[in-house]
Amino acid sequence: MIVDLLAGNQKKRWFFIHIMIGLFCILFSQAIIIWFYLFFISSINKIVSDYILRDSTKYIIPLVIYLSSFEVFGRMLGAGPFIPWELSKYLFLLTFIFYFLILKIKLKSYIGLFLLFILIPGSLIDISNKVTFELLVFNLLGPISISMLIMLLNKSRIKENDFSSYLRLIWYSSLSMLVYVVIKTPDLSDINFSLDANFQTSAGFGSNQVSTVIGIGMFLSFYAWMNKILFSGWHRIDGLSIALFAYQGFLTFSRGGMVIAFICMLIYYFLLINSENYVQFIFQREIKPIRFFGLSLLFVISAYLIINFISEGNITYRYLGETSTTLSGEKIKTFDTVTTGRYEIVKSDLGLWLNNFIFGTGVGSSKFLRDGGQAGIASHTEFSRLLSEHGLFGLVFIFLLIYIFMKKYFQNRNTVENALMTVLFLIGIGTMLHSGVRTFVSPLFIALSTMIVVDKSKNTIKEG
Repeated sequence: MIVDLLAGNQKKRWFFIHIMIGLFCILFSQAIIIWFYLFFISSINKIVSDYILRDSTKYIIPLVIYLSSFEVFGRMLGAGPFIPWELSKYLFLLTFIFYFLILKIKLKSYIGLFLLFILIPGSLIDISNKVTFELLVFNLLGPISISMLIMLLNKSRIKENDFSSYLRLIWYSSLSMLVYVVIKTPDLSDINFSLDANFQTSAGFGSNQVSTVIGIGMFLSFYAWMNKILFSGWHRIDGLSIALFAYQGFLTFSRGGMVIAFICMLIYYFLLINSENYVQFIFQREIKPIRFFGLSLLFVISAYLIINFISEGNITYRYLGETSTTLSGEKIKTFDTVTTGRYEIVKSDLGLWLNNFIFGTGVGSSKFLRDGGQAGIASHTEFSRLLSEHGLFGLVFIFLLIYIFMKKYFQNRNTVENALMTVLFLIGIGTMLHSGVRTFVSPLFIALSTMIVVDKSKNTIKEG
């Protein structure tokens, strides 16, 4: 199935199939398991045949991207252990092993390997003496996934159409989740809109993870709409999808995923219109970016205003960082209340880092060593966790990620292709800021941003 899905010849059919997946999961939650393994088994036959007969591994990465993008939806539906909680990380690890240990493919860049080695010292330390093997693996898999995917994808050449198809695979799973969440949302009159994230509108699952995936869906719909790529098979439906993703995303009252997606929409448009090959780009695609961008803003802002009206202004208070206690005057609004307690966790992580500057506290230890009310709470910001648990090595890890981005950006900063690669990196980094590496988003989007897109119109290579 991966061949047909990636080819894009039947976009309308696949669009409806993924809508039906969302609908079937409402009637029978285990339908996601059936679809997952049906798709995997039917695709693995093609992959094995290509490898044996043609020495080709063309469809492995697309399959991994597609399957890993169902990670959060599988969690929501309670599909474990058939669809593991850490699905994407296991898939990334197995893919890495297959490529480098079985196929013995040579490294194209040693930065990813260096990132991997940086994680070793912190994994050998445990100042708290409370870290179990399971907790160690859980906390390591995120940065390990980033390192391995960068080793796999950094400087890999890919055609424009193929790269857009990779993004379309992620969009399909977002669409299935959107359908499920929309129908599972109660009647609006039965929803109690407070100043907290709303589990009623995220199908009872963690609203942070749900809004992250829905925000991804909103941005990818915007990307397809701006470029007339037709993810759904219809340009107008792609545009309508922006509004639908925005509406449900705002309805969750979870800010991180939606804010990151909206900011990246603005950055993408700014970089697009200021690129050197912008005029040639719009002529070739026969698109009208100003009109499409204006309508996109209208869709998103209208969705926000509708939710603001329905919630009697609570979503605005929520996005401004107000709480019931700050509005009543019992507490003063601070940066910590605005960030829902994340600021104090970051401060605590930085304190632990200063006390364990070189090697850190050890992987998984920080949650046990925090003072006061922060004890036992896991970091939501991956950067502060890297510093507290890996020390100076964590700082090097962060600097290397920034270095990869800056090098790619300045190598080709004024091209249309670089506009997309930049925002993909920013989505990955932004998600790490509010949700750590709890989902497939950060490792996958950061790694995808390091690929090299072939500009078919010029038959040249565009480094994102």
